[in-house]
Amino acid sequence: MRRMVSRGLAATTGATAVLLLACTVLPRLLLGAADSPIGWVQDSAWPYLSVAAFVLAALMPVVMLALYECQIEETGVLGLIGFVASVIVYAAFLCFQFDMAFVWPVLAARAPELVDYDGPMFGDPGFAFVHSWILQLHSVCVLLFGLALIRARVLPRPASVLLTIGLVLSAGVLFPPLVIRVVGGVLAAPAMGWMAVHLWRRVQPEHSSA
Repeated sequence: MRRMVSRGLAATTGATAVLLLACTVLPRLLLGAADSPIGWVQDSAWPYLSVAAFVLAALMPVVMLALYECQIEETGVLGLIGFVASVIVYAAFLCFQFDMAFVWPVLAARAPELVDYDGPMFGDPGFAFVHSWILQLHSVCVLLFGLALIRARVLPRPASVLLTIGLVLSAGVLFPPLVIRVVGGVLAAPAMGWMAVHLWRRVQPEHSSA
């Protein structure tokens, strides 16, 4: 049973790596001409990109669990803090991505002035504060978790370094500036794939001895 769970977590990590790369590269290619939220939402590619980003945000806590589960003892208190904080911040991102995928298109059709930088939503101090706060908090939490992974040295250290840098840069994959998100995805996705392969291979000796 444990082997099945470990393989499931490894497979999910690999799939998330592919999705992360797509969600950071494709918006830059498909939404590059749009310079405002209303322009993004009205683009024909938006439904696919926003739903993919929503799925990505939903899978990231599972990836964090996979990376933490294989090195709970080695990461220590820093790993625990980084893991819990990262899961919480990705849950908050999931709320943002849900709105962007399923609420913003309705607003764009019925009240387009809301989905604009000059509109009341982005102009509201509370929304602006939460939006900026969640991005900064994401960077801090992922950095803490990444430092714990690097110190533990259970997973390949170069992959841990690349993943940490990449996830910090790719926070909020559909938020500007998109070019920074692309750089983050290009760094983090291969690192995450590398870790997925490592996690998958960890259970092979157990299978052989079973």
